[in-house]
Amino acid sequence: MDCIAPSEVFLDDLDFMGNLHNGRYPLLVERALVSVWARGGYAMVDGVPTHPDVMHAVLEQTYRYLTPVRRVGPVHVEFKLTKLGRSSMVYAFRVLSTDGGTVHAEGTRVEVNIDMETLTTAPWAEQTRELAVTLFGIPTPADSAGAQERMPDRAPAT
Repeated sequence: MDCIAPSEVFLDDLDFMGNLHNGRYPLLVERALVSVWARGGYAMVDGVPTHPDVMHAVLEQTYRYLTPVRRVGPVHVEFKLTKLGRSSMVYAFRVLSTDGGTVHAEGTRVEVNIDMETLTTAPWAEQTRELAVTLFGIPTPADSAGAQERMPDRAPAT
């Protein structure tokens, strides 16, 4: 299952060469990911999380830039769940043109659930685990050599 969410490039996201600035890709990915979880009811409303598992920390993000985004407007972000641990999740993602024909960037994101009282890691609630699989599909682990999970080279038709 592919999970594709829209995101938006604004004029102030472009660098002096007219390309999406490398520091803005994480913002595109974050906005798209937040919108996916919000569809499942996990969001912040009036500064309060709708579920305790909304509060998590990003441990690591990796990006590989392939083809620059050279315009303002919509892009799509495709997510795939590659690992669902006791207290962590790993996503692979791709930033795509809206027609799915161009892969602008790809990478991974590691999140860990945080207990807001102790500020230590906490297991995901069963409801969160089930929703993650519903939204992003069954985790597809990295190969046995431990290589980082990669998305397929071909962009999906949208």
